[in-house]
Amino acid sequence: MKIHRGRAALVCYIVAIVALLAAGAWYVVNRQFDIYLQIGLGLGVIGIAAGILFDPQRVRKALTGRRARYGSNALLFTLAAIGILVIINFLAYNNPARLDLTEDSLYSLSDETILAISELSQDVEIKGFFTPDLEGRQEAIRPLLDEYRIESQGRVQYEFIDPIENIAATELYGVTYDGSLVVIVGEATEIIQYQYAEEREITSAIVRLTNPGERVVYFLTGHGERDLEDTDRTGYSQLKSVLENKNYTVSQLNLLAEPEIPEDALVIIIAGPSSAITQGEVDLLRESEVAVIYLQDPNYDLDAGNDTFPLVEYFTSSWGLVLHDDLIIDSYSLSGTTVYQFEYGDHVITERLHSLASYFSDARSLEIIAPLDSLLRQTALVVTGSHTWGETDLETLIQEHAANFNPDEDFIGPLYVAAVAENSLNGSKVVLFGDSDFAANGNFGEFGNGDLIINSIDWASGQEDLIDLTPKEYTSRYVVLPNVRTLGLIFLVSVIVIPGTVIGLGISTWLQRRKVV
Repeated sequence: MKIHRGRAALVCYIVAIVALLAAGAWYVVNRQFDIYLQIGLGLGVIGIAAGILFDPQRVRKALTGRRARYGSNALLFTLAAIGILVIINFLAYNNPARLDLTEDSLYSLSDETILAISELSQDVEIKGFFTPDLEGRQEAIRPLLDEYRIESQGRVQYEFIDPIENIAATELYGVTYDGSLVVIVGEATEIIQYQYAEEREITSAIVRLTNPGERVVYFLTGHGERDLEDTDRTGYSQLKSVLENKNYTVSQLNLLAEPEIPEDALVIIIAGPSSAITQGEVDLLRESEVAVIYLQDPNYDLDAGNDTFPLVEYFTSSWGLVLHDDLIIDSYSLSGTTVYQFEYGDHVITERLHSLASYFSDARSLEIIAPLDSLLRQTALVVTGSHTWGETDLETLIQEHAANFNPDEDFIGPLYVAAVAENSLNGSKVVLFGDSDFAANGNFGEFGNGDLIINSIDWASGQEDLIDLTPKEYTSRYVVLPNVRTLGLIFLVSVIVIPGTVIGLGISTWLQRRKVV
């Protein structure tokens, strides 16, 4: 049987093309150089070789004819263009230049951060603990961490860890919240919760860890204050744990036993004392000018009287912060004595809490009066709504479990639950809360309660502004979805009109050339 060599060559070329197309499609889908891909490539090569063997004359003619000469010129130009692109790509790869073209410089670190990380003498490692539920948040923070890695010349490295799959690492670094970042320098670590995982917090953590120094916070004892070791709902063990994760040294201080303020004290916290702070202790606080955070619950001990607290008088006379002898009642609350923040004051402590509510059970109200010292700056932190009032008849409230607003005696809302004051001359600071159980274990992790007390401690100890970054102003952009008619026009132009025009021009050109021939 005589074989038609031209047809056989054509069949071989068709088989080769089909095999190569199938191999290419297989690789695009699977991204693996497996046996199936190898078979496809092999068939393609064999088909081309067989086609050449069956009809070498056609191949020779194609390579030496007039069309080949014209085609060779086009091929040379194509190869030259590809070569230029390869060279440009090679040069760009070996000499990378990065440019942030976003209007708000979203992918650029501030000059302060670049200066801080360019002077690093130690390696910094950042571990992000994200479950699959927060994959979007993980990918959102990746570009920021890439900037740290690049600008630090590799001194800052990062990795993401699934806390569910890697429980050992989660326990090792004490991570309790999904989406937390752990900044590691040597053996020192600091945890940043995901809602604060932004440039300022990350850079501040790096600066703190690379410039170690003891940051000591003292909790006053001896007056029935909250217990730092108590893990029950009323204890402060969670607050202590979070402070230690932020590299604070948490200690206790009994001024009755040792009447001296430690020199390393950044702040002294007085959390819910049940008996009066003595005048001698108050004098020590006043003379030392150490920052003080005072959390005081309503005065249910009716025999003691509010005026017997020298510390209350100190806050009034020296700082213009008055602690009312009342109990805040919220007419919108189911319990009546649980009050939610209606708004936050304009202060660094609360600037990132506006999307988080905070609540207080059994709280008393505060008042800010005009200070005698013009150097004082006073700010209300937490303000209740107009549907609240400060009940002053605590005796009737305790005995009858009922409260009725008396406009002549009670304080009408809005009321202050927390306030701060700062002396601009010597830098001394105080924070006053009319409640202490909002920071206890039972409420610490709810809404913004924990953040409120932690931010207050950071501010009082001077750690909230360790590195002053210029805040970025973000431009609001809105995507307006097209209507059905607009979508139809887009489809018509992009899918039918433009491709149809190109095809029509091609057919027209081909027909005209055929007529000429």
